[in-house]
Amino acid sequence: MQIKAPTTSDAPMWDLLMGNYTFACLMVSAQLDITGLIDGGFDTCEKLSNKLQLSRKGIYLFILLLQHLGYINVTRNQLKNTELAKQYLDRNSQYYWGEVLLDPFNIYNVNHLNKKILTSLKHEYELECRGRSVTDMWRHDEMDGDSAAAFTHLMHAQGFASAVSAVQNGAFSNIQTLLDAGAGSGTIALAFCDAYPERNALLFDLAPVCMTAKEYVDKFAKKKQISIVEGDFFKQDWPTGCDGVCFSNVLHDWKPDTSIELLSKAYAALPKGGSVLIHDMLFNITKLTPVLFSFHLFMNHGAQLFSLEELFQLLNQAGFENPQCHKALGYFAVVSAIRP
Repeated sequence: MQIKAPTTSDAPMWDLLMGNYTFACLMVSAQLDITGLIDGGFDTCEKLSNKLQLSRKGIYLFILLLQHLGYINVTRNQLKNTELAKQYLDRNSQYYWGEVLLDPFNIYNVNHLNKKILTSLKHEYELECRGRSVTDMWRHDEMDGDSAAAFTHLMHAQGFASAVSAVQNGAFSNIQTLLDAGAGSGTIALAFCDAYPERNALLFDLAPVCMTAKEYVDKFAKKKQISIVEGDFFKQDWPTGCDGVCFSNVLHDWKPDTSIELLSKAYAALPKGGSVLIHDMLFNITKLTPVLFSFHLFMNHGAQLFSLEELFQLLNQAGFENPQCHKALGYFAVVSAIRP
């Protein structure tokens, strides 16, 4: 019997198999500071190889891969960083992704992802930290200082670029005093106060997180505009006197019932006519990355991304009116609504 040729190309199988290397190569690029070395004059494969004492052939192939990924341009053997690399791989950039790429919690370690996926499909697996569920530790204010700092730095690296774009796109233009709830490093508060030097913000989060947030407030010289309020937004009274409350990359960590609880607390903290704003990646069934990120949240927190329609429903359930969507950066948006 003659063997029949396949009717579908195996290229997608090869693409996925080789795709395992892409993020790992970016991690190694961050570890070696390839972007910084190229800017420092080590702008050929030979110079990089000699500087790092690594295989010349290996460096050539490694650079070729980074070129295909869009981080390096190669012209007549000269290496130049692209704008993508300068924005997100340069250690001096405000938007450096190093805290993500260095992966202090092994969140993206491909060696255990298959087990993690299978476990999460059996029950709602949650990311562990020192033998504890991260979500449980946040909920009960039991995160130790070192872990809280590491997570806060990681979340800042992931979220700051979109926060700046969200604010500069005008979504916060009617707010005078902003409450950044579950603020982490205060990405939204920092971006807001930079865009509007005459306005103020309150950064509200757990005490261990606020210790790291103070570093960012000092770094961006926003102490006169930003007040830091330590507190548990599940258990304690919220600060008042703000006409805007923002949840930036917060609601996606929680299930719908908990998200409504948080939105209801924001409603109670706002005056009539005040605004609530949700800065987050939107779930989109037609886009692979939001679907992957939503599954990542399910594996790590038993949570999910919300679609635009789902956020509108949550806001309406909490009592808000006139929900609107504003573009942020990439897959991110800001969804706003008004307290009647």
